[in-house]
Amino acid sequence: MASDEEVTEFSSLVARRPSHTFLDVPIGSFKGPNSLHNFASSFTRAQSFAASKIDNDIHKKRSFFVTDEDGGIESFDDELFDPELMVPSSHGERLSIVIHDISNRNQLFMNNIDYNVSPNNDVFYHDDVLNALDESRSRQNSYGGIPINSIRRPFPSPSFSSFRSSISLATTASQFNLKKIEDKNGNVVTVLAGQSTAPQTIFNSINVLIGVGLLALPVGILKAGWVIGVPVLILCGLVTYWSACLLSRAMDTDSTIMTYADLGYAAYGSSAKLIISLLFSVDLLGAGVALIVLFSDSLYALLGDDVEWTRTRFKYISFLILTPFTFMPLPILSIFSLFGIMATISMTVLVMICGFLKSDAPGSLLQIMPTNMWPNSIPDILLGIGILMAPFGGHAIFPNLKSDMRHPYKFDSTLKVTYTITLITDLSMGILGFLMFGHYCNNEITNTLLLTPGYPTWIYPLISGLICLVPLAKTPLNAKPIISTLDVLLNSNANIDDPWFTASIKSTSRFIIRVGVNATFVGLAILFPEFDRIIGILGASICFIICIILPCLFYLKLCGSKVSGFEKFIVQVTVLISSVLAILATWAVISF
Repeated sequence: MASDEEVTEFSSLVARRPSHTFLDVPIGSFKGPNSLHNFASSFTRAQSFAASKIDNDIHKKRSFFVTDEDGGIESFDDELFDPELMVPSSHGERLSIVIHDISNRNQLFMNNIDYNVSPNNDVFYHDDVLNALDESRSRQNSYGGIPINSIRRPFPSPSFSSFRSSISLATTASQFNLKKIEDKNGNVVTVLAGQSTAPQTIFNSINVLIGVGLLALPVGILKAGWVIGVPVLILCGLVTYWSACLLSRAMDTDSTIMTYADLGYAAYGSSAKLIISLLFSVDLLGAGVALIVLFSDSLYALLGDDVEWTRTRFKYISFLILTPFTFMPLPILSIFSLFGIMATISMTVLVMICGFLKSDAPGSLLQIMPTNMWPNSIPDILLGIGILMAPFGGHAIFPNLKSDMRHPYKFDSTLKVTYTITLITDLSMGILGFLMFGHYCNNEITNTLLLTPGYPTWIYPLISGLICLVPLAKTPLNAKPIISTLDVLLNSNANIDDPWFTASIKSTSRFIIRVGVNATFVGLAILFPEFDRIIGILGASICFIICIILPCLFYLKLCGSKVSGFEKFIVQVTVLISSVLAILATWAVISF
């Protein structure tokens, strides 16, 4: 039995011991593969895929590898660097060099820990790898390839003493695991191993698919009518789901295929890769223009009566507001992107709520507007098809998302959940918006709602704020691939002997490129001010090609020997019909 003195001493120790509560646990430190931290890391990686989907080197066989002129793996005499270890980047730097640099850096600052380069089980953090890649071109002026003033700890600090460490731990400490795989020719190479779980992939896929295109869906149903519009919207979702599965099967033919550009090269060589890069550029350009129009339209609808400004002036305002976001690093933009998807979903729910807050038409679900069962003309049908196709354009990122999965064989099942949620959301927005406004549907549904009186006063600033949040979140991410391509084409990352002169040239070039890309968005938004037509042309031309035609062609080329005669016929008919619809719908959008 313990004495009274011992009990008293133990009680005093317990009383002095600091208590730990839920609030003391660092954000993102919860355990498990689907922890908050792992979700944030997966989301950040997905944003990096979207921000670098244009492959600048069309002659490179794989985005993840550096190859020689004969298509084989380059060999180097330096035994410190494993020629198999590679990482995707605009310059094609070797991951083995980066790993060696990080290892040296870690030993310099943490001598009590033994860091050995082990390709099969080492873990390297997203920030460290990207920083090493960015600086590997100036190795002669740094210790081990990494300047001393840019060195950071390789593991996330358990302390949340600064805002930067909070951001790093919660969102940017994405780990790069490595694995060895064998390509279809029997070559063993080392690549980045996937880490995302099925729920994380579903979340990332929904973030790709649910965008501003759904705001024009009521116009799409208006143009096509109930009888044609709703079935076409459902058909677009089902066909793009099927074509995404075809992309997945085509990727299974070679484990080294990890991007959409890789599929193009594997199927048709560098020419296909060049076409894909151009299509992605046009897609990003159109999306950027649509976001500028959305931003300016919402501000004009909210403030247009109070200030004597035109829509064009609000586009100039959008340029001043959105351009600084282009200079922000990707981890910060990833946070804004998360707010963007939340704002988009919130707008869908809010439109439905608005329908019940207003008792009389237009803009009410309690007293719906007259609607049309059939389209008024053939061009209206074609324009409607383009608009209804636009929300399903996520195939450019799907290969990256599959390659980032811990269990890639689950990707097809994640697509079922993703497209079910996306299709329900799109149908809800299209049908409810058309019922609320009927023939008053014009451009984006939110702009029509803002111009309709009779709602509670708090609705208008709330919707306008949510709308403005989407361009703030999406425009910089859409601009990043174009900016990266221009950085390479204009050689803004080139080295010159004078470090100060090099830094000045780089800074000036980077500034001009970033401002110029945003200025291009605004200029095109002034020339093409109609939101529904911008969405229509993206759906009619780009989405049909990227989401249906090319996936079908890749599948026939890469899986031809395994495709049955009937399936091959179905795929070929799909390509033919999609090609005709793409041409006719694009013509209708431009001409009428």
